[in-house]
Amino acid sequence: MGSRRKTGGKDVRLPDLTRRSVIGAASAAPVLANAGGETAADDLIVRCASFVAIDIRTGRLVRRWGDLEGEAFKLPGWFDLSKEEQLALPQGREMAEIDRMLSSLFEQREKLLAELPGVAANDPTGVAAKIAVAARAVDPEDHEEAHHLIAGAARDLANMRCPDCHRPLVLESWIDWSIRTGRE
Repeated sequence: MGSRRKTGGKDVRLPDLTRRSVIGAASAAPVLANAGGETAADDLIVRCASFVAIDIRTGRLVRRWGDLEGEAFKLPGWFDLSKEEQLALPQGREMAEIDRMLSSLFEQREKLLAELPGVAANDPTGVAAKIAVAARAVDPEDHEEAHHLIAGAARDLANMRCPDCHRPLVLESWIDWSIRTGRE
């Protein structure tokens, strides 16, 4: 069951996320980016974690914007209001704020997506992180089979173990989690 958060006076159901999982994915990027002297593998993981965190946040904002739009459509005369009059209402203000945030997030997401093919993966964790990004980048509504194939490959790799020592081959626990999060 998802958690509830107060937003604009309404309870909003959020995707099933734990605080630990969100912090793990979202905090990896700034911490590692500011650490200095990071390796190429660390840089790849930072970029992939950043992409996943941005994608999750974008999805939440898009769903919230849709909820607000539904509320606004129920208001008498919403369609007859000017842009300024719509912005005077709580739904209009929040929708405008979300639009501003989404613009920046879409730019960041596209920049990361354009950079990632040029960053080499040096270990199974890096490969799994890149596959997790690909699974999030391929929208299941547009390419359902491709999305499920890519997400399955990321999950398989994230669940593999060394045949000798039985340790996980993929070190970042957020990779398997990130495939499912926000896609409900």
